[in-house]
Amino acid sequence: MGATATHAQKVKPKPKKEEEEKKTLTQKVSKRVMKLVKQNPGDTIVDQKSESGFRQYQGKIIRKIIVNHIGFERNINDTTKYRVVNTVTRVANSLHTDTKEQVIRNNLFFRTNKPLDPYKLADNERYLRDLPFILDARIAVKPVRGNRDMVDVIIYTRDVFSIGGSLSAKSKTSVQYRIYDANLAGWGQRTEYRSIIDIDRDPKFGHQFLYSKNSIKGTLINGTISYTQLNTGASYGLENESALFLKLDRPLVSPYTRWAGGLELSRNWSVNVFGAEAADFRDYSYYVKDLWVGYNIGIKNRVENRNRHFVGIRTFGQSFNQTPVQETGEDTLLYRNQQFVLGQFTFYNQNFYRTKYVYGFGRTEDVPYGTRMSILFGQTKQMGLVRPYAGAEFEKSVFHKSGDFMQYAVRVGGYQYNKGLQDVVMLASANLFSRLMLWKKLKIRQSIGASYTTIANRNTSLPLRIDNDMGIERFNSDSTTWGTQRLSLHLETVVYIPPTLLGFHFAPFAFADMAMVAPEREVLIKQKPYFGLGGGVRTRNENLIFGTIELRMFYFPRVTEDLSRFRITVSSNLRVKFSSSFIKAPSFISYN
Repeated sequence: MGATATHAQKVKPKPKKEEEEKKTLTQKVSKRVMKLVKQNPGDTIVDQKSESGFRQYQGKIIRKIIVNHIGFERNINDTTKYRVVNTVTRVANSLHTDTKEQVIRNNLFFRTNKPLDPYKLADNERYLRDLPFILDARIAVKPVRGNRDMVDVIIYTRDVFSIGGSLSAKSKTSVQYRIYDANLAGWGQRTEYRSIIDIDRDPKFGHQFLYSKNSIKGTLINGTISYTQLNTGASYGLENESALFLKLDRPLVSPYTRWAGGLELSRNWSVNVFGAEAADFRDYSYYVKDLWVGYNIGIKNRVENRNRHFVGIRTFGQSFNQTPVQETGEDTLLYRNQQFVLGQFTFYNQNFYRTKYVYGFGRTEDVPYGTRMSILFGQTKQMGLVRPYAGAEFEKSVFHKSGDFMQYAVRVGGYQYNKGLQDVVMLASANLFSRLMLWKKLKIRQSIGASYTTIANRNTSLPLRIDNDMGIERFNSDSTTWGTQRLSLHLETVVYIPPTLLGFHFAPFAFADMAMVAPEREVLIKQKPYFGLGGGVRTRNENLIFGTIELRMFYFPRVTEDLSRFRITVSSNLRVKFSSSFIKAPSFISYN
């Protein structure tokens, strides 16, 4: 917001002298960028604290903020070096519209004529990298000759190719495709059209139209509006839903930001596009109103003090104007009006390391380290029950000098009713990522994750399942694999190989999943485990906007009923990049 105020006037043509001065300054700083990131040609991996390159300039006054765009033919880690310019590069440059300088300035949260804070610059660099139309960003600092107390800040950004599309087979009878521009005209706005063709559907075509804008008027508020027939809105039911929705979101981009919040308004209704019998089809419609706002305490702490306290409140309402006639089964809990108000008090202290090849294919990823603790309290109303709610969360991230890093969390929450407790959820999880191991030209990283979840005195909460990210991916589950206790384990090894085709990187992987679930009043360790074994390959060109394409093959040694033990899936547009936020909206514990 502050950067917008500084540059609110219309951009006038710059004098030739100023342009030459900017060019000369940029050339000088290019060498400093290379020194700052400590990267050698050839994609050497360096784990580095994100603020370390700026600490020597702490407290100096920022004289100028200069924004420079790097083309597809150049390297963000060394702007003096050029990649091989081939036909693909030329076509990409001719079709692509560079991000406007004002869009970058609208996403800055440091100002000219203010003291330089190394942590704030590091936070801003990370935030720029997380923008969907930016591939990578670097911020460099240059002392002003003749004035030891002033510096110039140069921002380098490199876009992704924003025009894209995807085509995927959802089943034997359906194909889904979409086309989009994630940075229309370079103004940080996304337009998207998505459609499905399904011969079992009536009508056979379904559509979605979406428009979103980044940092509206420099407020750091992102807005999205969409109409969909593809069950891609904030869907809470089990049928195919159409929806019209509006979303506004202002994330807590930095510990130095005061406010964060969000708003979602949605109208959803089920549509019987697959010709289900009237006795089986759940005919319903509902409205969603979801609003939250929070205030960050401690933004004026000393630079080295990253301790913060955050207070947030959220109000949510889901109201049905038509409910299904079916009154049996666990899923009837989904079709009841519900309202809740949640308050949250959070302490956090979080910083970041810059690294690569965690989820991405060579782009810079920001791995958090630090602590976050939250206390939740509020009241809910569902199925005629008005119940107070309380919960607590603890998260810890550790980055070792060796390059290994670990995240673990404990979450607990439940309701008070008639002097007792109901629907008490307890979840403990841990994830370990190994350091990047180099062997010849290959880069190898291993990960292991484990979680345990239990629900006590279940009343309105849905039972635990294993057919999800907290169990076994793509496993076909039924009521025999539902319960009130769940233990899961995930192992994966990924091998990143050099790009071999038009800049596309390939990463073969192998995985093993195990999950156990126990029905109510049964002992978990006495249950037979389910397994998911397999492997596949991911591919991605980091210069392009569309996400990772993944071929994954599964083998399930034990299945429910007479389902197949083998499965092959092809997924597109996966967003595989390590990301983390300081604060999220107050919410109940997610366990399925």
